[in-house]
Amino acid sequence: MDQMKEAYERMGLPEDATKEQLDDRYTLLMRQTRSHQRREPDRAEEIEAEFSEITKAYKFILEEETRKSLEEMNQKRYGKYKKFAGTAEKTDHFFRYYKFHVLGGVALIGVLIYIVISIFNHQAEKERLASLPPVDLEVMFLGSYMNKDGGQDLTPIEDAILAQFPEWKRVTVTMNYVPPLDSNNPQDAAMLQKALLVLSTERPDLYIMDQTAYDWVGNQGMVRPLEAEVEGVWKDLLTPEQLVKGTNEEDGSEHVYAVDILGSTMSEELPVLKKDMFAGIREGTERDANAQLFIKQYLESSK
Repeated sequence: MDQMKEAYERMGLPEDATKEQLDDRYTLLMRQTRSHQRREPDRAEEIEAEFSEITKAYKFILEEETRKSLEEMNQKRYGKYKKFAGTAEKTDHFFRYYKFHVLGGVALIGVLIYIVISIFNHQAEKERLASLPPVDLEVMFLGSYMNKDGGQDLTPIEDAILAQFPEWKRVTVTMNYVPPLDSNNPQDAAMLQKALLVLSTERPDLYIMDQTAYDWVGNQGMVRPLEAEVEGVWKDLLTPEQLVKGTNEEDGSEHVYAVDILGSTMSEELPVLKKDMFAGIREGTERDANAQLFIKQYLESSK
């Protein structure tokens, strides 16, 4: 069977499906996977393995679409030569190849050196991570968040959280950018694809989302309902305005999937540029208690 046809069949789509249909289908399958894992926890690993095959199919289709786009560019570039288009392309590639042949050899040496250094660095990183204490909480900022200093280092955010929870030894933080959902910018579309793939592979304990990110995935099974906490230990710490609700797309029931923690002094201590902070707990996390503690203390520090 043709590999492209097989990939589309695995996605449950016809081969003439649009890019938007492909992305929507992948999002739906990811949501269904999380739902199945909740209903059948004993099959969670098997279901995850099945979804990984869907992810491979999705990435294969995207890569093939990129290849076709390159072919179309070549056609536009060399099509004017008509039946000699192939010869023109090969000639162009020939001169381009020898023009950069020497540079290519130098680059190859550089790549080999980089690989060797990367192997040593990877081994050193493995040893460093093995020497660290177990992770107490994994936090993902999902949306248009940025470091206050504009850099890429997330260590200051991790240190700020550890300072707030001195009983913890280690916190890891990641940032997953989600662009405006109504954007027509091709770069934003690519960033949305990247965010989707990150969500399908990474498993933080706590999501901190802005409004755009929550509207995208907040009620799709990624985070669990919080009614038990909202009506229990958090009851006296919350106002109705802090409840971030959503509709379960499977049965139409309404739930609280996150709470707004922006109006707290602890949130202001984080070196993060933000406009919304909706905190939700990942469905099935083994560090659920610590995720609850994080939210509880942020609510207690609300103004």
